[in-house]
Amino acid sequence: MKNWIKISLSIVVIIVYATMVSSSAKKKYVSTVSVPTFKVPSYDYTPPTNTNAGANDLKILLIEPRYNEKFKYADYRVFNDFSKFMTGDINEALTSKGYLVRGPFENYESVLYTDKIESDLMLNVQIDFDVNDQNVNWYGSQILVSGKKKTEVYTTQYKMGGFFMLAGKINISLSEPITKEKIWVKNVPLKQRKINVVSTGVYKNLRDYTAAFESEPNFANPFIPVMQDYYKEILSIAWASLDPNELASLKKYTKEIREKKKY
Repeated sequence: MKNWIKISLSIVVIIVYATMVSSSAKKKYVSTVSVPTFKVPSYDYTPPTNTNAGANDLKILLIEPRYNEKFKYADYRVFNDFSKFMTGDINEALTSKGYLVRGPFENYESVLYTDKIESDLMLNVQIDFDVNDQNVNWYGSQILVSGKKKTEVYTTQYKMGGFFMLAGKINISLSEPITKEKIWVKNVPLKQRKINVVSTGVYKNLRDYTAAFESEPNFANPFIPVMQDYYKEILSIAWASLDPNELASLKKYTKEIREKKKY
């Protein structure tokens, strides 16, 4: 009788073990490797002081900040977001200094005549970046596409790695709103910064960064902290430059220009 009990217990143990092994074998392997994603930049600026809007009775016509026309990276996400966020913070900075603001307008062509005639000065902020890629190394390799021996067809695939040097200046100008004649200009150089990139993608065209900016987080993400630093630097320059005590004296030039032009 005892032998039968032992045999029964052994069978139960075997069945339980087999069930556990079978259940374990059916479990799917889940990879813990995270897929890189694009970082979301944090562009924000808080004016150091706050004055009531209209405190200095100077009306500013604001055109959205833009890049130099020669800057070929302006449409890429990391740079496009940069200028878009800056529009709102410059508007806030002007209001905090007590200016009355009209706009911001996307460009001069979208400004109505009444907005021009009722404004004292027009503010333009131009971002003049210089992206140097001389230290980004590209490596090409031949990949067989089709054919054999004499009919073989190859294509070249490229990989890259290295660093960019990003520098430039910020150009701030105030003009008479109707004639666009410049009254006041300030050009301030920006600190040079280094951006290390380690690309894992494969590309068809040599030194064409379009696909890298648009599809590879490992390439685009290193630009984010640098752009955030530039954002704070530029807004600080704008805040210090647009002093009401200095700009108030420019209002008379707008009147002189309009009198000469018969406006």
